[in-house]
This record gives sequence, C-alpha cells and structure tokens, in this order.
Amino acid sequence: MTVGIYGGIANNMYVFAKAMREQGVDVCFIRDRWDRYPFSQPVWEDCEFRLTRDEMSRAGGWDWRQWDEFEKQVGWVPPPWFFDPLAAAPSARATAANGRHSALDALLFRRYLRAPHRAAVLEKMRQCDALLVCGIEGSVLAASSGRPYIVWPFGADMMMAAGRLPLPSWRQLKLRIAVAAERRWLRAAFDSAICVGSHEPTGIRTSYYGAEPYIRTLKVEFLPIPIRIRPRPPAAQRRQWFQQFLADRGERVAPDTLIGFVPSRVDYIWKGHDRLLRALAGTSAGKRVHLVFTGWGSDYAAAMRFAKERCISGATTFLDAAVSKPVLFRLYGAADFVVDQFKVGMYGTAALEAMASGAPLLTWLNTSFERPWGMPPVINAGSEEEIKRALEDIAEGRIDLEATGRQLQQWLARVHDAKAVTGRLRERLSC
Repeated sequence: MTVGIYGGIANNMYVFAKAMREQGVDVCFIRDRWDRYPFSQPVWEDCEFRLTRDEMSRAGGWDWRQWDEFEKQVGWVPPPWFFDPLAAAPSARATAANGRHSALDALLFRRYLRAPHRAAVLEKMRQCDALLVCGIEGSVLAASSGRPYIVWPFGADMMMAAGRLPLPSWRQLKLRIAVAAERRWLRAAFDSAICVGSHEPTGIRTSYYGAEPYIRTLKVEFLPIPIRIRPRPPAAQRRQWFQQFLADRGERVAPDTLIGFVPSRVDYIWKGHDRLLRALAGTSAGKRVHLVFTGWGSDYAAAMRFAKERCISGATTFLDAAVSKPVLFRLYGAADFVVDQFKVGMYGTAALEAMASGAPLLTWLNTSFERPWGMPPVINAGSEEEIKRALEDIAEGRIDLEATGRQLQQWLARVHDAKAVTGRLRERLSC
C-alpha cells in the first residue's frame, strides 16, 4: 500500500512522510509546487543554513529555478520516495475533470489543472492507494483522485471551507468565479474525507473565529504530528554552546544567565509577543533572564524599538536571520527554556519541537487539553501579569527547569509517538 502525501505548509506533511517512512510505510511525498515560502520547502527541514530578513523576503518570491539552484548550493538531495510534479510529463488522463456536476464546473476544473504542476500531482495521487493532504490545493486534488484521503488542515483552508474568508470583488469577476469554485470544491473535499485530522484535543472546536458551526459537521479525529525525541545535552554543555552562539554575534551575557529562546516569528497579533516584552520590562527578572528572539516577523522592528525604549536591550537579543530546522533544534536543545505564543491557546510545530528537545516551554494552552490525555506540563501563562510571574519564577529558581523539560519530553513521547501515529494513520487509510 502506497500512501501519497501532499502539502507544503510549514513542512508538516514532509515531517509526516519522514516519520511514516521510518515506520516502514511505503510513502510517496509529492512536492507542493504552489507554496514558495521558505519554511514550506523540504530543504528547510534537512539542511543547515540561515536567511536574513531581506533574503527571507526575496526567497518568498523566488521562482522554482531559483529554489532548485539554492537547494543545490546548500547540498540538499531529495529522498528516493520524493516526487516532483514539475519534472513529470502528465498524460491526458490526468486532465480529465472527473466527478464534476455541470459543464461549467468541468470547464473551471480543467482550467484549474492548467497550472504547471497540478495535472501531474493529480495523476500521481491516482497512482497511490490512499492520501494524506494539507492545504486548499491538496484537498481539492485529493477529492478528484478517486482515492481515500485524510485532510490535515493548517487553518486558512478550514476558514475558506467554512466560508469565513471573503471572495474577491465583483470588479475582479473572473477571479471571483475561480475562487468561488475552489471554495466549493474545498468544502466538498472536507465533507468527503475519511476524516479531518488535528492534534487539538477538542477537535478544533474551541475558538476558530466563527468557523465552529461548520467544523462541528466534520469528522474531526485526533491525529497528532509525529515527532522524534532528541537527546538533551548536559546543562553545562548547553550553556557553553549558547554563550558562544551569542558571542559570535557580538552579544555578551553573564555565565549564570538563563536563556529563553523565542523560535516563532515576532508577532503581536497572533503570538502575543508584546505581552512578553511588557512583562519583561515590568519585572527585575531581566537581571537573570535573557530572551533571544528569532530574526523575522511582522513586529520584529517594533519589538526591537520597544526593547530599546524600555531599557531591556540588555535582556534581549534579536537575531538577524531566520535559521533552518537543524540549527533551530540546536537552539532548542541549548536554551534553558523556550517561549511560544500567548493568544492561540493551542500548540504548533515550534512548541512540539521544543518539547521533543526536552526544553521547558513557556506558553498559553487552553483548558481543553486537560480532558483527553492530560495537560502537557508547560509553564502556562497567557496574560501579561501571568507571564511576568512566570519570568520571575524562572529567574528566582522556583521552577525546576530540568525536571519540567524531562516531563514535557515524556508527555510528547506518549502523545506524539511516531509508531502510534503511524499505526492510527494506516488503520484509517486502509478502511
């Protein structure tokens, strides 16, 4: 049985593919040639490199020839179970608009398949026995493949299927018609899936910006991202590595400083990092705690200004680049604790990677996590005052960071174990 896996967003499907392959599943990972964002490229997962903010901005607009050149430059080699639709020559069979309910719908779908990669993706999906897909395009094509499939949404696709994203203006009539058709196909794809997978314990029903009534009509099942546990180096070795990492960038911190790493984008609206900065500015914890922010995000410049204006520059470092996953994992493993988000109420990829590395995690999770399998033992804080208290507890040693990191790693091994996740996937996809 061959499982086709498709979707570039945040490389989550590539992570699934690698884990399933390690568990002996015959996997075909079909590259998403629609999503050009750097974090959605498999090379980001596999190779060590950094991209400055300017490079990040430019890379989002690279064509595929430029991405191919970059991948060769950093030494990335596709795995043998990898399929590139741009390198394939699709047959006429792949362009057939199967299952369309009207001549207009069939015409629109044929036009949809004119994108350079879509017909080849659809043909490859039809050669697989079952599918796991993420994203708008992946879901639409999976529903047209005639193969059983599971959808693992990333957010905007769910919002679009629920009708929560506006259509283009009537002044853009052709685009409006195309987007309306894609939304209709996407909703049908969600409805026809074996299930909609999620690692959120309530079945993504807690707070989804008005999409909850639609989500309740779907077959949502617990399907966590499988993630491999990383050994955590001894504290002295970790501290020495991070001290040198900062020194190489012209930053000096006292040897006994506790370093908190903020891996996700610097973002006030979605991550609540303004609360984190205000909390740090409102406490003396900055004398013992130093926060290292990643080098990208919509509020990166605003956060740097705030740190300077509120005299906490000495307790913060803003990296000048985004770093790929192998480097990120070294940062997770070396940090005394990791900081994620304070608004969404659920965990994402960065939080899982921190847990896998045995790092204590300061974040906010809603109480829904208490019911199915127990709240992960994070340092749970959401408001500015709660974050302030958490930073003070960390600085004063009232939280055993080593024990907290071990407990988080144990929780992750129990809930996100690759063997258990793969077994559940194989069971659902073979029915």
